[in-house]
Amino acid sequence: MPLLTRIALVLLVLTFFSADADAQRRRRRRRTPTPPPVAEPAETPEDEPEVAEVPTEADVPLAAPEPEPELEPEPEPEEETTDLGPLRAELASLMDELVQTRSRIAVLGEHLFQTKVRIRVENRAGDQVLSNFALRLDGAPVFQADGDVGEDGRQAFEGFAAPGPHEVTIEAEQRARADDEYRYVQRDRYRFQVVQGKLTEIVITLDDHSDVAEDFADDGEGEYDVRTRVRIATRELRQAE
Repeated sequence: MPLLTRIALVLLVLTFFSADADAQRRRRRRRTPTPPPVAEPAETPEDEPEVAEVPTEADVPLAAPEPEPELEPEPEPEEETTDLGPLRAELASLMDELVQTRSRIAVLGEHLFQTKVRIRVENRAGDQVLSNFALRLDGAPVFQADGDVGEDGRQAFEGFAAPGPHEVTIEAEQRARADDEYRYVQRDRYRFQVVQGKLTEIVITLDDHSDVAEDFADDGEGEYDVRTRVRIATRELRQAE
């Protein structure tokens, strides 16, 4: 056989076998079924984490309250009788010492400053009632009266003071005799000089000519007419004694 014919026969045989092998492979692919997808198993309640149950107040039994201890009644305090005799004696002794101390201070001040101050108060307000009167010397209270001091006057203070300027303050509350609803309170301050070796005598006179309590009810008019006169005089200290 010629060479070309042999080569053609070989190629034909190879082509036949190759086509047959491909057909067999295709048949095997069609015969092999595709396995179904495997579904993941669902979670069961057993896989879930367990949650601990917390007991509520209603589930917890209440403890029985402890009985309160019985309190014994306190004994009543015994009445003590105090002897006030020693206290009264001590008070009387202190008052005596106070009076003696004031006397010594007055004598010492008189010899030290060689001065003296005397204050007298007179109430000339006949239609008024003096319900309260207070007197201060340099801010310190030296006299207090809850009632009238009288038209003739009353000595309110006598003592010593250092030479130089001083101040006397008065505070008086007056009420009308005709009608108690009409009243007033006056506060006045007056300065004066104390001279060494002299007695300074001060006379304070309260005067009043008010008619508001009588006239206002009649014609709707009235006035407060209040006056305070202060007279200051000096005398030789030896003559005053």
